Amino acid sequence: MKHKPKYLTKSRFKLALECPTRVRFALDHAHYANQKSENPFLLALADGGFQVGEMAKLHYPLGKDCKAKDNEVALEETNRWIEEGESVIFEAALKSGFKYIRVDILEITDTEIRVIEVKSKSVKGSGSEQMFGKRGKIDSTWRPYLEDVAFQVCVTREYFSSRGINLPVRGFLMCPDKTKKSSIDGLHEHFVIRRDHRGRAFCEVNSELTISMLGESMMSVVDANLGVEAVISDTESYGKEGWECTTFEGAIHWLEDLLKMNDRGLKMPYLPVGHHCASCSFTTPNELNAEGKISGRRECFERSMQWDQVEFEKPKVWDVWNLRSKRAIIGEGRWFMHEMTEDDFKQDLTDPTELSDQDELSPAQRQWIQISASRGDFQDVYLDAEGLEKKISKFNWPLHFIDFETTAPAIPFYKGYVPYQGVSFQFSHHVLHEDGTLKHAGQFLGPGLGNDPTYEFVEALYGELSQDDGSVFMYSDHENKYLNYAHSLLRASSPFDEVKTKKLLAFLESLTWPSGVNMGLWDAGDRVMIDMVKLVRSHFWHPDMSGSNSIKAVLPAVLNASKELQVKYMKPIYGTSAMPSLNRSEGYSWIVRKSDGKVEDPYALLPKIGQDSLGEDLLTIERLYAEDKVGNGGAAMTAWSFMQFAQMADEERRELLEALKHYCELDTIAMAFIMEYFLIEISKQQKQESSY
Repeated sequence: MKHKPKYLTKSRFKLALECPTRVRFALDHAHYANQKSENPFLLALADGGFQVGEMAKLHYPLGKDCKAKDNEVALEETNRWIEEGESVIFEAALKSGFKYIRVDILEITDTEIRVIEVKSKSVKGSGSEQMFGKRGKIDSTWRPYLEDVAFQVCVTREYFSSRGINLPVRGFLMCPDKTKKSSIDGLHEHFVIRRDHRGRAFCEVNSELTISMLGESMMSVVDANLGVEAVISDTESYGKEGWECTTFEGAIHWLEDLLKMNDRGLKMPYLPVGHHCASCSFTTPNELNAEGKISGRRECFERSMQWDQVEFEKPKVWDVWNLRSKRAIIGEGRWFMHEMTEDDFKQDLTDPTELSDQDELSPAQRQWIQISASRGDFQDVYLDAEGLEKKISKFNWPLHFIDFETTAPAIPFYKGYVPYQGVSFQFSHHVLHEDGTLKHAGQFLGPGLGNDPTYEFVEALYGELSQDDGSVFMYSDHENKYLNYAHSLLRASSPFDEVKTKKLLAFLESLTWPSGVNMGLWDAGDRVMIDMVKLVRSHFWHPDMSGSNSIKAVLPAVLNASKELQVKYMKPIYGTSAMPSLNRSEGYSWIVRKSDGKVEDPYALLPKIGQDSLGEDLLTIERLYAEDKVGNGGAAMTAWSFMQFAQMADEERRELLEALKHYCELDTIAMAFIMEYFLIEISKQQKQESSY
């Protein structure tokens, strides 16, 4: 088999800027576990990248598309087109030294060469000022994109210079513009997902499609050259420990040499460990994962720090919930929670055993509980029953638990929408009555497929929550944000008559506080949704949560903490007349024990969303999203988006919809279980106090 060099590419350069050792692990992906999805199509689907990329090409109707996957074939094709005088080449293959790039759009004019990188990141207009902060420095959110373009600009300059072409090379970004509204419905219908003869998914665009058929363009080209030059001239950011360089271009050449060395059979070196190791994805909870792959991060610490199993089992500073000072603490050489002290915090910290006198935990006190537990000073579940009772006493019965599944596509599905405008396509609703009766009361799932589900969503939610004045609970403020989106949409364009529209708007205002463009339009009402994650953060901590407040971490912790819930839900009562479910028609037990006696995480028992359709368990997509950013619904969002584009059989679509229903249903029953646990513990404390 012909040797295929593993060049310094865009993706490897990006990974190397995070940590060069990670490139070593990525090159040996058969040996090292990676917590991030390695399916490039699935990643593009999750952030809208494939739509944006195909739409960008339509802006250059005469462009030549280099579709060759083989590096050498792509290089030959690109070279030939350049020699023939082609002005625009998509996926142009350029090589200089041991660097190899595929430029999204390479535009060659009489006066300059343009490197246009297409990204799904949103922009607001085409001004380059949005890339910089108030002090004139590169905005941190823009730096990775500018580094990407800067790398391509450097390679492109070298490539053309070697061919005797010394035109200036400038960098640009082409992105969805949030100041532009879609002028037509169904933009997504022009980008269809199909499978090739090997079963690999790809995006197909009708060869007759033109940009004019898509209405007004949703894309803007931003001149990134000021940002590119700022990156190249930066003398502060690239002189990191263990790096043999001090500048951006120095980093390129140093990393190029490392890849050359790897190509000769000498593996890339291990760089010093540091705070960046906290975000390393080349790790696995155990020494080996299910596929027999090992942890790269563990290997680094074994070599650099001579850690043994004892050190690996100690709780780490990087695991402390929401700790903003972790970089500074790790920089001092303190890796473990037990090495932290009260001096690491700016406020007085109460002993965890004495916190019951407070109304609620501050973020620092919650962190201190976790740290104290790691030191052995506090070895119990923390539950502030008194504080919870004060809050729960103000709730109105029955209690309503709702969860939304939503998407915010880069390229809008519907007319009048801007890029990344939110669409609510699914909800689940459980009701808990004061006598303990629990019922899966309602659900909604709009398939989309050309029809905006938001209006029906709001109408169905009104039908669910307008029957009484019971308190309504969400988990994080995700639901509040999306009801604000729905409010804006109804104000701008409603399919209902004036009376019904006003009724629905008043309903939305009664549940929400205004956010985003709605700031100041109404005052939060008496029935404003209660954020359940705030109850958890302020009044509950369990060691099994590992510092996370995600509902997916809290649910198994609660089930393992509560013998009462275990006894109740060990019985197959869910889905019966005693505890109705809209998706389970036979008695179902939520309590399944693992071999170690602990309760199995109910989320692990769900059908795998999209496993057959997409060829990969979509739960890996969850890792792309930080806690509370998208309501922890990355898998559902991606699966529903896939359904909008894919060429699917009716049975395949039906199975996907059923999986989504079970997924969303579990989120709301999880909220009900957490509330039941709180109520049980409050009752136990009340009985204990009355016996004194």
